[in-house]
Amino acid sequence: MGIVGSSQSLQSAIEVVSNWDSQPKERLIFDFGREEVKKYLQAVVKILQQSSSADQNTNNNEHKNIISMSITRLKNEFRAVLTRQTESVMASNSATGTELSSSITDSTSYQFRYEDFVAYELPNAEVIRYLRSIAETMHSSGHLDDCIEVYKSVRRPFVDAIFKRFRLDELKVGDIKKFLWEELKMKIERWIQAARACTKYLFKREKQFAAQVFSQLGGSSVDEECFLYVAKNAAVSLFSFAESLSLSHQSSERLEKILILYEEMLSLKQDVNALFQSESAKDIRNGIAATLSRLEDEVRRMLTDFENAVLNEISTIRDDGGRVHPLTKHVMGYANLIVKYRRILERLIVSRPSMILGDRNVIESELQDLRSQLSTLGLHLVLIIAVLQLNLENKSNYFKDPALGYLFMMNNVNYIVQKIAGSRELQEMIGADYLKKLNGNVEGAMTKYQDGTCSRLLTCLRDEGLYVSRCFASRVSVSALRNRMETFNTVFEEIRLLQSKWEVQSSSLQEELRTSMLKKLMPAYERFLRKFSSHIESGKQRKISIQLKIHVKYSVKDLEALIMTNLFVRHQQTPSSEVPVENFHLGA
Repeated sequence: MGIVGSSQSLQSAIEVVSNWDSQPKERLIFDFGREEVKKYLQAVVKILQQSSSADQNTNNNEHKNIISMSITRLKNEFRAVLTRQTESVMASNSATGTELSSSITDSTSYQFRYEDFVAYELPNAEVIRYLRSIAETMHSSGHLDDCIEVYKSVRRPFVDAIFKRFRLDELKVGDIKKFLWEELKMKIERWIQAARACTKYLFKREKQFAAQVFSQLGGSSVDEECFLYVAKNAAVSLFSFAESLSLSHQSSERLEKILILYEEMLSLKQDVNALFQSESAKDIRNGIAATLSRLEDEVRRMLTDFENAVLNEISTIRDDGGRVHPLTKHVMGYANLIVKYRRILERLIVSRPSMILGDRNVIESELQDLRSQLSTLGLHLVLIIAVLQLNLENKSNYFKDPALGYLFMMNNVNYIVQKIAGSRELQEMIGADYLKKLNGNVEGAMTKYQDGTCSRLLTCLRDEGLYVSRCFASRVSVSALRNRMETFNTVFEEIRLLQSKWEVQSSSLQEELRTSMLKKLMPAYERFLRKFSSHIESGKQRKISIQLKIHVKYSVKDLEALIMTNLFVRHQQTPSSEVPVENFHLGA
């Protein structure tokens, strides 16, 4: 504003100061325009310059009084202009703050632009020049501390009031574990928005403002001191929630929200360190670093807890259809979560998984051959799938019908294979060798199922026990043949009625199962009918032949059609059947 180099006389300068001293303090020099401001500030400079060279005996008291008047007026002007700016911002944003506060309480419509909370700009250039000029003048008179005191007393309540609009004041350290997850999740989302707004807007602008008014006055750290005083309360309140959450020991199903929180803090760390770079602010920087470190430990702990929880999950099987178990869907959902956050997890998960989970020793061969092929995170992923299969095998033992247990394993492992096959990144992480092993497990379960099911029918189609010897000749026993056919019909009907209710989720797997059963069963059945029907029809006992044919219930084509159409239900999966990871509780 050009306050240096005044051409005013000392008397004229005294008159300017005296004239404004007689005015009400509510009447601001600033409101009378740039020229009046320039005139007053030059007058104060003139008096200060004259004071340093004046006759200390003649003019001392007069100069002291005039300087005191000017300092009082400038301090009042500084406070008034600064307060006017803060009141203007609070008034213009009050409606926006109310509207957003109401929207945050509704979790279904939780969405807002964080810029709206700090939709103000710094005071305009004219205001900043005026405040800076006052600060410079006060500094030259030895009264900069008065200016600093006013700035702190006005600006800190303003920042605190803006911060309260984020409605974070209820996020206390001791309350974290009391919240229901849905409520806590909403609070985390709100905190993330608040952290972005404060770091990128509120704190950044306050730092700029303090620098524009005080930089290089009274030492290099005055502006830093003012900024830290103004912003520290809000900053401590803001980051204390993340700190308390890092100490709250959340369940492994809540990994995603912890990762989101961690990523957000990590992305803001550089900005926070740049904002709070002074020595006095090192506790804020150290607090952020400590919270990040604890969150990293939490992520590692949550992954290990999940591996143990999958192995030891004890939920029962609530139906007899052999369908894909909710645990399998949950684990593969977790696997997709690992893929989603692969980049950051590969940086955090640096220790290879242990073969001992709880009090159980997981088979070393599951991972031994893969240790040199896969990343550490990939090995953890393979371990999760391996312990899932161990858990499923335990569950399969509870089925009364062993064939259903094999079908259950086949369905579940095939579901795992399908999910991996549908994700390029999952395939990358577990590797081709382990995927081949999983496919082998599906084939193995299918073979055991087929052997158990078909063996009962194939036993009925054996020749043994159908012949009797009479007069040194062997011939077919009609009663034995009738009993054998009746047994076959009964067994097949039991299998058809029972297995028509069993589920095969994959259409290709269903087709493969049916076709494979035909290949195992139909040649034997066709041979059996051909061999013994021919023998009976060639006999002379027509009555016996007719009675026997009555018991041949299924022709070859009939049996083939029943197998291809009646065995297994294809489970129609709907989107609602997928349970979000964070809503599934292991062991429930």
